[in-house]
Amino acid sequence: MDRCHVISCMLIVGMCFLLSCGSDSITTPQELVSDGQLVSLQIDSQTSNVSDGLVAFQDENSEWLFNLNFSNNEIQLYNLDSKTLEKRMVFELQGPEGVGFIQGFHVHSMDSVFLFGYPMHNLHLTDTSAHIKAKFNYEPPLGYTSAFLHNAHFTYKPVLIGHKLLVNAKFEGNLREITGEELSSKKFGYSIDLKNSEVDLLPISWPVDYNASGAKLLDFSMAATDDRLVYSLVADHNLYVTDLQGNLLKTVNSKSQFMEESFESFGSTDRFETMKYVLASDRYERILYDEFRGVFYRFVFPKVDVQNEEEIDQLRRFPRKFAVMILDKDLNILGETLMPDNTYYPGNSFVGKEGLYISISHPDNPANKEDLMSFEVFRLEELE
Repeated sequence: MDRCHVISCMLIVGMCFLLSCGSDSITTPQELVSDGQLVSLQIDSQTSNVSDGLVAFQDENSEWLFNLNFSNNEIQLYNLDSKTLEKRMVFELQGPEGVGFIQGFHVHSMDSVFLFGYPMHNLHLTDTSAHIKAKFNYEPPLGYTSAFLHNAHFTYKPVLIGHKLLVNAKFEGNLREITGEELSSKKFGYSIDLKNSEVDLLPISWPVDYNASGAKLLDFSMAATDDRLVYSLVADHNLYVTDLQGNLLKTVNSKSQFMEESFESFGSTDRFETMKYVLASDRYERILYDEFRGVFYRFVFPKVDVQNEEEIDQLRRFPRKFAVMILDKDLNILGETLMPDNTYYPGNSFVGKEGLYISISHPDNPANKEDLMSFEVFRLEELE
């Protein structure tokens, strides 16, 4: 199958699915509630119950969960309806079928899964049989790295528009020294033409005043609807909305009630102080779009007090506390739910037809079991 035919098939499948899963947006005040229901998946001894990356996907037959396992360079495919492992997609690092190290992946359809390598410029198209259907060679724009995708923490959803794939961009530069003027020239992403491998920077760029009070982390998440992209920056209360070509439509103040008005910065070169800033200060991480209910979930990490490196090490993978904001399709805040401390692992969360699934694989959670990948299901409930 040639590359152009592959792309055409992908577009047809994607459009059919988009037309089938639209939802009217909820507009009344909401909170996230759970009755303690768990969805548990049996894992083997080579698979951690803390995933390297999760992607949920709904087709006309079933609800699926794709799990990335770095150690085996594989993607496991679970059927969420039957809670069984259906396939193991193991990929070669080198050779004719080699894809390099898989850093992240994007499920466009069950027959079209994009594999992203990093830092190499590896972009492959596969299906759930692990057959490599196409390899795309491209050079990132000058001053930018190869397309970066990670399916945990700062999530980003690539978008296929025509034969162009919109991807996340990281630029080269010193985070501590970049000026606001320089930062405002840096773009959030670029498109890769899957026919001719040409790349084009998107119009959306970093706010000129983002680091006005001092150097900040330069991470962000992006969620996509059928007609908009919504960007959430790690140290910015605002959300930035663009069209599918990356043109800024509006900026919406979406401050969490659990965050301070101002953000801390890289105030010191001391390692402990730097790690305290990165892991224990106020920040926003992932933003997810719930196509079943027409709302967004923005994950919030309020500042926590740490006294030593042992506490920092504990926060490196397992945050002490977090909250989830609920926003309607126009980004009006509907509510915000603060989760209990040391109970969940928000880096493994996803949206499904039953609600918002959040991993319970926190080492301090008594329900956590090493041989199970388990998620608690949270549903929206209207506030009285």
